[in-house]
Amino acid sequence: RATVLPAHISALPTYAFQREHYWLVGDGRGAGDVASAGLAGVEHPFLGAMTEVPGSGEVLFSSRLSLGTHPWLADHVAAGAVLLPGAAFVELAVWAGDEVGCGGVEELVMEAPLVLAEGAAAAQVRVSVGEAEEDGRRAVRVYSRAEDAGVGAPWVRHATGTLCPLEGLSAPDAGLSVWPPTGAVAVDPAEVEGLYDGLEQVGYRYGPVFQGVRAAWRLDGAVYAEVALPEDHRVQAAGFGLHPALLDAAMHTIAFHDRDEVDAELVLPFAYREVALHASGASALRVRVTPSGPNAMTLDLADDSGAPVASVGSVVSRPVGAEHFGTVATADRMFRVAWEELSIQPDGTTAEPVPVADAEDVHRLVTTPETSPPDVLLLDLGGGAGGGSADVRELTGRALRVVQTWLEEPSLALSRLVVVTRGAMAVRESDPVDPAMAAVWGLMGSAQAENPGRILLLDIDQGSIPTPLLPALLAGDQRQLALRDATCFTRHLIRVLDVPQPGPGGLEDAGGTVLVTGGTGALGAVVARHLVAVHGVRSVVLASRNGLEAPGAAELEAELVKAGARVRIVACDVADRDAVAGLLDAVPADAPLSAVVHTAGVLDDGVLTALTPERMDAVLRPKVDGALHLHELTRDLGLSAFVLFSSAAGTLGNAGQGNYAAANAYLDALAHQRRAQGLPTVSLAWGMWQQAAGTGMTGRLGDAEQRRMTRGGVAPLSPAEGMELFDTALRMAEPTVLPIKLDLGALRAQAATGAVQPLLHRLVPPVRRATRATAEQGLVTGRLAGATPEERERILLEMVQQEAARVLGHSAAATLDPDVLFTEIGLDSLMAVELRDRLAKRTALRLPPSFVFDHPTLRMLARQLWDELEKADTDAPAASAPTPASAETPASAPTAGATPSPGATLPPAPTPPSGAAQE
Repeated sequence: RATVLPAHISALPTYAFQREHYWLVGDGRGAGDVASAGLAGVEHPFLGAMTEVPGSGEVLFSSRLSLGTHPWLADHVAAGAVLLPGAAFVELAVWAGDEVGCGGVEELVMEAPLVLAEGAAAAQVRVSVGEAEEDGRRAVRVYSRAEDAGVGAPWVRHATGTLCPLEGLSAPDAGLSVWPPTGAVAVDPAEVEGLYDGLEQVGYRYGPVFQGVRAAWRLDGAVYAEVALPEDHRVQAAGFGLHPALLDAAMHTIAFHDRDEVDAELVLPFAYREVALHASGASALRVRVTPSGPNAMTLDLADDSGAPVASVGSVVSRPVGAEHFGTVATADRMFRVAWEELSIQPDGTTAEPVPVADAEDVHRLVTTPETSPPDVLLLDLGGGAGGGSADVRELTGRALRVVQTWLEEPSLALSRLVVVTRGAMAVRESDPVDPAMAAVWGLMGSAQAENPGRILLLDIDQGSIPTPLLPALLAGDQRQLALRDATCFTRHLIRVLDVPQPGPGGLEDAGGTVLVTGGTGALGAVVARHLVAVHGVRSVVLASRNGLEAPGAAELEAELVKAGARVRIVACDVADRDAVAGLLDAVPADAPLSAVVHTAGVLDDGVLTALTPERMDAVLRPKVDGALHLHELTRDLGLSAFVLFSSAAGTLGNAGQGNYAAANAYLDALAHQRRAQGLPTVSLAWGMWQQAAGTGMTGRLGDAEQRRMTRGGVAPLSPAEGMELFDTALRMAEPTVLPIKLDLGALRAQAATGAVQPLLHRLVPPVRRATRATAEQGLVTGRLAGATPEERERILLEMVQQEAARVLGHSAAATLDPDVLFTEIGLDSLMAVELRDRLAKRTALRLPPSFVFDHPTLRMLARQLWDELEKADTDAPAASAPTPASAETPASAPTAGATPSPGATLPPAPTPPSGAAQE
């Protein structure tokens, strides 16, 4: 006989002696229990808790809504977006009013739709009921924001209105006891059956829960109807005052009033007035709908005996377009870089940095016998490069060679590197920007992530380097600084709070041709579909290296043609200027080029020490050369939009993506340069995209990379979310924005350990510094004091196993065999970098980049750590270099862009060949 076990029992270990805790603990009450948190529970499917605001009569209700917790809401779709029905806002207002003795809705006005994201992504919902006025009325407002938005994120107000005592509304007399009404003419059953097919043609798509109309009649200008929930959902009705699907279905019946007068356009409820609920829990209704004006109706609802259930004095609807469907995600997922003045004063010490112009200078420092290893090296890249493709390669190549040589010299393991640029960053709006210098910042940002605490980036606007300030700059916890007129600035990522309202922007000339590079790639295809379906573009050119030979290209062409667009798919290498010129010459004369969307890109990831000029060039060509050619060849064509698909890697500096970060930092600077020239441009420095396995760049991510991103606080954007952010960015004045879904909860957890990079400090509430004793608990050195050699090896091995398990995503550290090679347990190059930095934090040691590579088993690592600790104790009196900056642990820095398995050093994770991951 089969036995079904509860979920917590079926999760038991599958073999004996697995040392991991699986049992439920406690009585289920605690911080997550609303009563124990001082809140009152609310027995409603949409509301979780309520609380009174001290010092006022306001009452606040909280909720969490998602398609994971309420999957039936996915049956309510308009213009392709899953919307919380207007009837649900009415239900929230009525129930909240009942809780405070004010259950009538005098008026409720819809201000913004609440779009429910795909999957289990949730929205926090708040219903605020204000203090009672003298006549008993109370204000009501409904807000939401994404659950992962974090403290301080803006709320979107969706509805506002006034509640009133129920007695103040009309008496409950539906007059529906005789059924069907005498003299009523039945609507043809075929017309009833075809109702939802007709609504779908307008833009509504209702699933089974919302297809509630069963029969209808006409009489004296009114429509009478029967509506009901499906059998498998009727039990849910008892939890609601009036189930939103029932009220929504009741409004569908207005379509039977006079079919000739119904506009073939999408309308949504805008205002509900005089709503009174007389009985709760109905699962089926008799309905009378009476038109009361253009796009307005009055509703009377009764149960199957004719007893009154609810009445709505007026529902007014308004036409809407898909561009109005902004989600709570928009304000929470749009960021930009801001610069803040930083007070820096000379601290009285002096620094004598050793200048290095190239890799040969670094090599000479360690091969000259009479020269002792310097504490600080200074790489001055000069200024006025110009921003051409040759400039980019010369500057990034020189910087890369210097850093690689410096990192590979063991005698320089305790030294610091200061990289000085001129014009790499636009601190002020009027600052000129050199895109080639900006590319160096992108490359060095990745170098900082891989080598925390060792590199300082400094952008200056003057000829001489302020060496008196260097000791103070190096002593701070900021690693990316700029000097303007002797004032020091540091940059932060902040939210874009002035997100423009939905509406047209950037692609108004729908009669022209839009060119999409990388057009047959995963992102290019998403953009092309969106341009045709939402922006009404009727002529598109999709350029890619493989053209119609690209997988899925023919199907994409057929899909867009069926949607009414003229489509040309062209094989073109955008890094070839002549090829781009030919591509532009072939744009149809009757639909001249009106906009460019540059999505083309290639990934060839690897840690900094593994990058070569060829691997740099493979990534720079489609991004940098392609953008530069498009810029130069279209600047005089009067485009309405020039959109660059960049990556947040160029801003945040992803470990293992130095070449990709450099290319995208160039795009961001080019956008600023074009804006300064009066040319329309926006660079979208995207976070990670959600793509099907094996497609596009992010589609090639393995489980390890996904776990790394999750730990780093980055979640993937769905195509729908991405295109909403795309539309928002087109309407913004910023030349560069970062559309990225940050998990601020994960970042706050990192902040508790001091592991959030300075660029993100403004997004995470400050965490109080732990006492010295608490801070030192994480160090392994205290446990080693007085230990025997056997205990010492056990302690260090356990610590190494714990950190390796975290990096690999294993739940039990003891399952890792200490003598198995890392190449056999799936540790790639980026994981090795992360493991090294975790071990450095636990031991307070500065470990060389190759530390994990040079000791490729857990036991070998543990033994080498003891040797390093003993050496550090011996050298302690003479050592002057600071310990690694724990605030810059690359394991915690968000991996912002696409990151396929990068390992160029460890065999199990070979570097993808150039072009293996491309758009």
